[in-house]
Amino acid sequence: MLDRAAITVAISLSPEEAVCYLARVYSTLIVFDPPEFLKTSIGTRVLIHSLGYPDNPESAQICKQLMDEFGFDTETFPAYALQGLATIASISPCDLTNFELEEWINIDIAPTSLTDLQSRVKDRQQSAWLVQLKETYFLQEPIYDVLPPINSETGDTWLPMHKSHLDDFQLALNRDILSSKV
Repeated sequence: MLDRAAITVAISLSPEEAVCYLARVYSTLIVFDPPEFLKTSIGTRVLIHSLGYPDNPESAQICKQLMDEFGFDTETFPAYALQGLATIASISPCDLTNFELEEWINIDIAPTSLTDLQSRVKDRQQSAWLVQLKETYFLQEPIYDVLPPINSETGDTWLPMHKSHLDDFQLALNRDILSSKV
């Protein structure tokens, strides 16, 4: 029998996107080239993982302002940590044949995801999928120092890569959650 953590996926997001998805500001993720099993994983729990904080001063200031709004800082919402859980409500392919950014503005997708979609739409080699999240929760205590696979970007999904990831995923799935953090 497979360990539940072995079939759980993590989604890495920039810290500001991770906060906004966990706080239910946004609920639709754009995921590029998801693993095959994810495409049929409605009702499955996923882990929300935060990437590093931005180095660019302008981006760092915007990120800091957003984190301040939610009462977080780099210590309470650390980089490279498992921050919360979500359930996949639906997943569907994203038709990019006639992509117009203006049509997507009112969908509850993080603006940076739309910018990413716009930049990647020229590369037809990647498949884009819309992942609708529900039941998002912050972990009471993040699980620190969880490094994703090399070159993970915001919106990338990944499976446990080694035993320490399995342990971290299992710990996150069993950790207490906060439904009223924000």
